[in-house]
Amino acid sequence: MTPDRDAIIVGAGPAGSAAAAALAGAGRDVLVLEKDRFPRRKVCGEFLSGSARESLARLDALVGVANEAAPIERGSVHLQNGKTVAFELPAPGFGISRARLDDLLARRAADLGAEVRFGTRVLSVEAAPDGLVRVRAAATGVAEEILTARSIVGAWGRWDALDRTMGRRFLGGRRRFLGWSRDFEGADAAHAREVRLYLFPGGYCGLSRVEHAAEHLAGVISERVRRTLGPGWEAVVAHARRANRDLDRDLSTLREGRDGFLGTGSVFFTAKPPVEGGALMAGDAAGVIDPFSGEGLAGALASGLLAADSIELGLSGRIAMEEVPSAYALAWRRRFAARLGWGAAFRGLMLHPAAASLAARLGGERLVRLALGQLGS
Repeated sequence: MTPDRDAIIVGAGPAGSAAAAALAGAGRDVLVLEKDRFPRRKVCGEFLSGSARESLARLDALVGVANEAAPIERGSVHLQNGKTVAFELPAPGFGISRARLDDLLARRAADLGAEVRFGTRVLSVEAAPDGLVRVRAAATGVAEEILTARSIVGAWGRWDALDRTMGRRFLGGRRRFLGWSRDFEGADAAHAREVRLYLFPGGYCGLSRVEHAAEHLAGVISERVRRTLGPGWEAVVAHARRANRDLDRDLSTLREGRDGFLGTGSVFFTAKPPVEGGALMAGDAAGVIDPFSGEGLAGALASGLLAADSIELGLSGRIAMEEVPSAYALAWRRRFAARLGWGAAFRGLMLHPAAASLAARLGGERLVRLALGQLGS
């Protein structure tokens, strides 16, 4: 049977669009299926680390991102006891909203020749005996259709109904977290090029500039602590402000933006199988990197490109197509598995007030730079 496409990409976030752009740029017939319509808001720290520059340059998107984003050159970690650890970033990063970044990258994939369909939900993915992958999809108000491809990339984020359909189970940790974000106005010019991290009981949050001079606040809190607080994300931020006077001071100078809070369901900071049902998983679909590292978006771009490179090995005949999933799984683990392990270690340190205070006193900036180095390598 002749496949409809060389590759189908499920999800047009950074990982999916990067994979689509790379494959389309190599002359492959690529279809991207995205359930949302862009631009759209999404819970995220909206910080793109300097380690993403290589990926953006390969996609010819570095100049476009740099022209719109707010430059971020330094950072600081604010502990509950008032101690602050300041540090310089290994390379300048970018503050850019997901609404703008995702739209920019999806457009880049389309410019290179990928077909991008928005408002289309994938209902099932399965590997067929003939070596192809079959995808069942439906757009709003349109009958379901069956699509076939020689390869598929799963880039639908940390959780989707597809995970349940495919029987995916994520076991790597018992503690569940919830995430939130929102924009503020009235940014202080003194912090224009800085990302600030604040620790509080049960979680942490970050504040940094994004495009149009807005300040973006995003954080995570353990589900256990969240249950002890009042309704609404306002109660979570009030809890954080009571525990961290630096956060309270910095937010007191800002005004809430027009758009309200965005929140997520449970987040598991754990690795997931990088290949499922013949699909190469990329971005958060393969594992959620701790937000405090600032490497989530950069990792998504890198994993999308890694998936594209693995598929291209098969499509070009350098390896057999049936070998692509195992080749990708091996390459993904070599590139990203250690990051998730380091993330778990530093998360435990940051969420333990006494340990965080001792580490700051003994290690200070050296410890922060070690974390950045390990999580961004």
